[in-house]
Amino acid sequence: MQNAIKKAVDLLFESLPFSKENEECKEHIMSLAVQKYERDLEEGCCPAIAAGNFLIHADTLAHVGAYLGVRTLADASGAETGKEEQLFSRVQKKLRRNCILLSIFTALTFNSVLAFFLNLSVVHLIIVIIECAAFGVLCCLLIKRQQHIVRRYHFFDTSFVYTCRKTAEEKYDLYTKKLTNTMFGMFSMAFILFFSLSLGFTSLQYTLNEAVNTVNFYLFFIFLFFYLALKNVLCRKLYAAFFCKRKTVEYMCELRRISLASACYYLFFGVVLLLLRNKMEHVFSAALTVMACYFVFAVFYNFTRRRNFTGRNIVFNIRKVSCYTLSAVCFLGYSFMRLDLYLLQPYINTVSETGQNENDITYDEDSGIYTIFAKEDSFKILQLTDIHLGGSALSIVEDTKALKACNTLIEKTEPDLVVVTGDLVFPMGIMSFSFNNNAPIMQFANFMRNTGIPWVFTYGNHDTEALATLSRAEVDVLLKSLSYKTSKNLLYPYVQPDVYGRSNQMIEIRASDGSLMQALFLLDSNDYVASGGVNEYDYIHDDQVAWYQRMIQNLSEQEGYTIPSMIFTHIPLREYREANDLYESGSSEVTYYYGTLGEKMIDKICCSEYESRLFDTAVELGSTQAIFCGHDHYNNQSLQYKGIRLTYGYSIDYLAMPGIENDTEQRGATLITLHKNGTYDITPFRLIDLQ
Repeated sequence: MQNAIKKAVDLLFESLPFSKENEECKEHIMSLAVQKYERDLEEGCCPAIAAGNFLIHADTLAHVGAYLGVRTLADASGAETGKEEQLFSRVQKKLRRNCILLSIFTALTFNSVLAFFLNLSVVHLIIVIIECAAFGVLCCLLIKRQQHIVRRYHFFDTSFVYTCRKTAEEKYDLYTKKLTNTMFGMFSMAFILFFSLSLGFTSLQYTLNEAVNTVNFYLFFIFLFFYLALKNVLCRKLYAAFFCKRKTVEYMCELRRISLASACYYLFFGVVLLLLRNKMEHVFSAALTVMACYFVFAVFYNFTRRRNFTGRNIVFNIRKVSCYTLSAVCFLGYSFMRLDLYLLQPYINTVSETGQNENDITYDEDSGIYTIFAKEDSFKILQLTDIHLGGSALSIVEDTKALKACNTLIEKTEPDLVVVTGDLVFPMGIMSFSFNNNAPIMQFANFMRNTGIPWVFTYGNHDTEALATLSRAEVDVLLKSLSYKTSKNLLYPYVQPDVYGRSNQMIEIRASDGSLMQALFLLDSNDYVASGGVNEYDYIHDDQVAWYQRMIQNLSEQEGYTIPSMIFTHIPLREYREANDLYESGSSEVTYYYGTLGEKMIDKICCSEYESRLFDTAVELGSTQAIFCGHDHYNNQSLQYKGIRLTYGYSIDYLAMPGIENDTEQRGATLITLHKNGTYDITPFRLIDLQ
């Protein structure tokens, strides 16, 4: 019945001029009518009669005023007394644009100050002073302009035609709804930021500098939500000025209730997840679940309680909803896929050191060469390839399986050195749902540090993809920061030869008496040809081959004989295809050892179509005994061709190819055992045989 009374009052004012005075009068009459209705109920009237007493007098304002005992505005149509709708539309648009610009410049000022406190320096201080001065002047000009427009048109003291009421009510509802949803978004962003920082600090993964870098990453989101909140507050305030103050007061109280409930919700679950972080493998996934539940609450609130503060609550526009949803999904999806998510850390913390003989390692600062002195007469190298860590919340299951597979293979073989031949990470967006190659690399380095086994790395074609968060140069800097001087087990060169590619290096394996057992060459097969098409692979360039040749010749001259050596790279040489074609034709030029070619997705052997001189140079030098590669996940064949053993390493990948998670025959590693006399053995290990 109260709704019928309110609707009757709305109808009385529907044709009157739209003004602040009339809206206040309308609110006053509605309040008195409801009070009169409630008094009638207390005196014993039934609801229908109590409402009817008002409705029979609700034909004109004069009759309503007489019934309620108050003076009201004279009854009039109002259509002729109000100013035109075009004036209202023009002025409110000017004021709204002014509010938006004021919000932008204020948010930029706030962002500049916050950036200064995150990057304390004289340069940033000068920049923030200049920016704050510039934005401050602009804000002052916009405030004065707003005041001038209001005074010039007497905007809030003027009566407009009654049709303007609908525009004002729609805009009031719009910015009320936007402000509410912005509040939900702000609390979710604050939760994920503080949870990430807290998880990093409590897991001992963050230094203060890394925490600052994380907040710097979120600066855009902080700016965005600050701007949206301020814009919605100012625009809502603009249209609320036409309506009664009670609405604004009640809504502000509601926002405080939302804020308190949201803060308590996120604080409670944040503390619970942090306390359980070491007992849960997927603590970040649980945090995302907490956010998803909060989102459900926000949707429920929008459909129910929010209607108390808006005229029309849910207005469904399929085109607008589709456009906004698609934009939000693309933007948030891209932003999410660039996040540093250290989701594997709980599992990594459980990895313990693998028992093996500790070999002495030295590093030459001038040449960038690591030398490992084997304490035993044999030295074991485990080749891991195509691990493909995704680094996202959606790839956490596959990433955990990959690290567990690596750990099982390391524990069973107890190698002295692990060689990762590329595609350690998969920052492609597809399958991995991540463009991040920073966090997965750091987590694998942490994993290997826990095993206590030295390891080396040569790049694959996926480690520094075009959309990856870290470029080639940045990954190089990252690996140097994680290398031997810091970790004591990553043998990444601080000094690299001035040739094409990254991390071209030589590692000497020597016996305890100093004699050379083997020289290991890690050559960057590079990724894609710059001017080529999709999956047009690069090759090992001539200057890389020339460097390899010089190193062989210099070391052979130093040792007094042609040294034994091996090459590790990612993308197979074209000779892998040539050798297999000869093998399949039954040629005696090729010796088969083991394995199959199971690759079917693109080519049986995915090598570069560009010629590399590496193989011919290796044959000519007579030093290199074996070449090891990865890249083709289902290939694990080992053939000998022209005196060189061409071997595909068993891959780890659970992620990068459709359905590969459920395939088992191709997953494993390759163990290379070096002997003091320069000979070697190659033993394949399938993961399925070890489990």
